[in-house]
Amino acid sequence: MKKFKFGLQKLLELREAREREVKNELAKIVSIQNRERVKQESLRKSIADNQRMLAEKMRTGKLRSEEAILFEKYFHVSSRAIDVAGEKIKSMEPEVNRIREKLAAASKERKTVEKLKERKMAEYNYKINRETAKENDDINQNVFNRQSLQEL
Repeated sequence: MKKFKFGLQKLLELREAREREVKNELAKIVSIQNRERVKQESLRKSIADNQRMLAEKMRTGKLRSEEAILFEKYFHVSSRAIDVAGEKIKSMEPEVNRIREKLAAASKERKTVEKLKERKMAEYNYKINRETAKENDDINQNVFNRQSLQEL
């Protein structure tokens, strides 16, 4: 019997390619969000480190007023940058959700064709097994008939 060939293989490949494309699109936007989160975390850590350093200088009495003013400005600029990054992350959420919905739809379309392929493969295997069993029965019947003829 001929080898299994799925008639809609090209469609399946197209749907898989579409799903990969949407996954890549999602990965890009999530990557941007993650960079913003890393930036936020880095700024928060830097502010905390500078606060500790400032507190230590204040405790030892080595704090100069220029350093305090400079830290105040740094704190405000960094806080604003953290807020901007947060706003950017938040503004990207609708786009992320839209792409996730597209990905879910693309996955569903691919899985639909894959299920069809699995069913067709199961039918093919059933037919192959049935033909193999029929051939085995014919061979066994011929062997039995030969043995019967030889005994006579």
